[in-house]
Amino acid sequence: MKRFQRPMFFISLLLLILVTSCTPIKNLHEWKDPAYTKTLHNTLIIARVEQAYMRDQFENFLTSQFNSLGIAAIPSYKVLPHSAAKITRDEVVEKVHQLGVDSVLVIRSIMQESMVNYQPGGAYYAATATSGTFGDGWYAVYVGAIVFPMREYDIDYFTLSTQLFDVESKRPIWSDLSRIKVSSSSRQAAINKFVPFLVRKLDESHLLE
Repeated sequence: MKRFQRPMFFISLLLLILVTSCTPIKNLHEWKDPAYTKTLHNTLIIARVEQAYMRDQFENFLTSQFNSLGIAAIPSYKVLPHSAAKITRDEVVEKVHQLGVDSVLVIRSIMQESMVNYQPGGAYYAATATSGTFGDGWYAVYVGAIVFPMREYDIDYFTLSTQLFDVESKRPIWSDLSRIKVSSSSRQAAINKFVPFLVRKLDESHLLE
């Protein structure tokens, strides 16, 4: 009887791995400053995305989600309208003080992998974009950008870092690291799935009113 148990164990483990790998969004790490007890009131939302329409969708959808909860939010593309890659640190600092926001939420990519099919039955992963860590403070995040490649990959996997900064202290108060699966034909749909996931994580951390 025992000789049948071991194969069944490995089959169950394999099925578990396959199901997990098919999950559209996987949370890798989450952190919150235990000393921070405030909730969000007025937040500037920054999505580091090269393509303008992707940046607009990210920021607009997250803004609408915040507004529906009674939280004031400002998409950065409306106040910093030029290309995200050309925005300077000084511009961001000045705009934050002009707007009077009390927090800044920044979403960026730190890793991208792609699974490419070149022939029937053949597939492999290729790391195609990686960016390093950033200095302390919300004003130090304007380096690099999320790149949604135009090449025809079957599936892209983005590891997204989301950081919430307190303007007064200029320090991070919450962060999330998640891996999101993005089909080459439905990048906008992936954003629509990720934003509610992100809002739910913020709510679970008692940061939303």
